[in-house]
Amino acid sequence: MFKRIFKKQNPDKLSKVNYWNKWKLYELFKDLYIAEKILTDNENYKKEDNFLKFKDDFIEELHEIEGDNVADFTRIWKWFAPTKEWDTFCGENGNELGNDIYRITDKWKRNQDFEKGTKVLLKNEFGVVLDKTVENEIYGQIRWDTNKEKDIEDWRGLFGTFLQTGEEIISQEHQFKYINDDGTTKKASR
Repeated sequence: MFKRIFKKQNPDKLSKVNYWNKWKLYELFKDLYIAEKILTDNENYKKEDNFLKFKDDFIEELHEIEGDNVADFTRIWKWFAPTKEWDTFCGENGNELGNDIYRITDKWKRNQDFEKGTKVLLKNEFGVVLDKTVENEIYGQIRWDTNKEKDIEDWRGLFGTFLQTGEEIISQEHQFKYINDDGTTKKASR
């Protein structure tokens, strides 16, 4: 018991407040409540079943994750992705708010596990997480931005190890030199 009480805390572990600050969750919840108000006040779709289902699912999810000790923002991330539910029902009026929500949840999501299309940096090499393969239903193969024909490393199932090696999720706006955003090789310009 003595060891448990006086055991050194893991210096890499964030407090809950620091975690919320790091992932901008205070700002996210503020924006999510604004989104709830917009959906509740939206007169254009009040009688459409698809809208009502989305609104009800969104409100239920918002209040559920608010009470979670470790919230999962995956559904919010999917709904606010470009051209998804939020854009469909709110269009231009909710564009800026939707982009802010997506930006925060996208950064959070891409730092939880490998996701297709995530741009990464490891030991001064840029790369992108490839799509799943027929033989393996797990993300984690990374195509590195080099001029080699096939420069792919397999990190499937090793996300935690990848983070510990100094990996970094970089801006999804990063432009590769030799590969496209999906990991295919850029064609040489003629």
